[in-house]
Amino acid sequence: MIRTDSFRSHPGLPAAASASVVFAAWLFSSVPCIAQTSADFPLAGGTLNNQRYSLLSQITPRNVSRLGGAWTMHVADGSATSPMQATPVVVDGVMYLPAAGNILALDAATGEVKWRYKAGNPAATNRGVTVAEGKVFTSGGGNTLIALDCRTGALLWTAAVGDRGRTISPPYYYQGRVFMGISGGESGVRGFFGAYDAETGKPVWGFWTIPGPGDRGHETWAGDSWQYGGGPVWTHPAIDPGLGMIYIAVGNASPDEDGTARAGDNLFTVSIVALDLKTGAYKWHFQEVHHDLWDYDNSVSPVLADIPYRGNTRKVLLHAGKTGMVYIFDRITGKPLIGIDERPVPQEPRNHTAATQPFSRADTFVPTCPEPGSVPAGMKSSCVFGSFWDEPVVMTPGTLGGSSWAPMSYSPLTHLLYVAGGIMNSAFTLHREEWNPATNRLHSLDQNHGMGHPAGEPRAGTLTAINPTTGKIVWQKRRPYPLGAGSGFLTTATGLLFHGEPDGRFVAYNSRDGSELWSFQTGAGADAPAITYEVAGQQYLAILAGGNAYSRSPRGDSLWCFKLGGTVPPASAPTPPPDRQPGRGGRQAGR
Repeated sequence: MIRTDSFRSHPGLPAAASASVVFAAWLFSSVPCIAQTSADFPLAGGTLNNQRYSLLSQITPRNVSRLGGAWTMHVADGSATSPMQATPVVVDGVMYLPAAGNILALDAATGEVKWRYKAGNPAATNRGVTVAEGKVFTSGGGNTLIALDCRTGALLWTAAVGDRGRTISPPYYYQGRVFMGISGGESGVRGFFGAYDAETGKPVWGFWTIPGPGDRGHETWAGDSWQYGGGPVWTHPAIDPGLGMIYIAVGNASPDEDGTARAGDNLFTVSIVALDLKTGAYKWHFQEVHHDLWDYDNSVSPVLADIPYRGNTRKVLLHAGKTGMVYIFDRITGKPLIGIDERPVPQEPRNHTAATQPFSRADTFVPTCPEPGSVPAGMKSSCVFGSFWDEPVVMTPGTLGGSSWAPMSYSPLTHLLYVAGGIMNSAFTLHREEWNPATNRLHSLDQNHGMGHPAGEPRAGTLTAINPTTGKIVWQKRRPYPLGAGSGFLTTATGLLFHGEPDGRFVAYNSRDGSELWSFQTGAGADAPAITYEVAGQQYLAILAGGNAYSRSPRGDSLWCFKLGGTVPPASAPTPPPDRQPGRGGRQAGR
């Protein structure tokens, strides 16, 4: 129902299925480059640089109070069981998005459904699509990438990504190629990221994020642990066409909380990796966490920006980690722009802990040690890189602290980076797992061990603006709910900052000082990324409101669209998420 008021190149690449290709009558031929687009929102990051910054200027701080619902619809027939983490994209007045196992094409001005494709399991996570060459590229379930006809939704081709795992991130397109990686670090994948021919789906190049024998970094894995070492790619890349480079954020090592069989730094887990855009050849990397034992996977996309720095303009890559730290690199060389120091950390030789870990000199956007009074009496505690064995050790940020997949935004207007963070302690114990060749998965040997959240632990979050030139916080707002696994940010050329909140509010802030200017109740956790676009001279905003298990926010299945003068009223406020952890929480098996 719609309510509306307006009616590395590598041998052994996985094979790809071939199919006849039907071209649509119209083609999305203008390739989104590092410069900003205007009317459309063609990629999950807005443009190839992932700045999530829009040049549209119809909605301003002066008139944002006039925003109202333009239309809303249930994307899953009222079901509230499906993950709602997707970023819609809009091209030529048509909105495309995954929801509840379907891929939808909608009239972006009215919400009218043009077609619906059944893509997979309704309970599976799919964070987005990309549209180019008359096709919609997205996850097809499992470790597949698919292409659909953008006019009809007909399946054109299917390609395998890696040899196991699952595709959940939005693919990216550039000059005839589609780029995508696989996730599933907890189950023991060997991470993979590849480029595929947009016309046929045939693989062009591939990069294994866990290096095999003879590859750079293989010596950082003991024995055969590299075969199931994790290194998932949970999110979309960033691309710099001018430099001819593509940048990926690589996730956690596997097994998560058991390093006993994988001595070494375990490259390229928890790293930013730069590859040659045409060939996939390695260019540079930086590992943010050595020998990860805490599920500190890189699950937020990197952002590229050209920033003023000491009288010059520098090409940088910006990234926020689950560690609560912000990392700022020269994206040509990979050298830190803001210093990063290797410091000694607590040791547990049986778990092969790294002797030192990287500490960014930039301000942290969440506490990196448990806050006073937050650790249950009698429990051991530690800061960000605490060591552990059989006795629980409470530390923060914890696996849902810091920055998870909530996207960052960089505003060329304010020259600030905006980061959403979570503050939530986690209790860690050794969680032994072993590889089972029969099932091609890791299997737990300690069901009640690993990472959990002690009952009664406080939960909170931060919205933070950081100056990347200095690494200093310009302003910060503390919120009562963890925000790192939620909506993230969208900024505009008029000085607005949009963010969806776990309590259902969709909020506009002043991007210069963080003051709240407007809010609208969506009726469920507004935990997906927002977009803005223009159709027939009218600027719109859109966001999925469905909540998620990680934020413990109220569930739903609504897609909301807004415009100035919209008359669809707000929904009733749901029960807000808890401000304290209801229970242990269990291991986090997905993203």
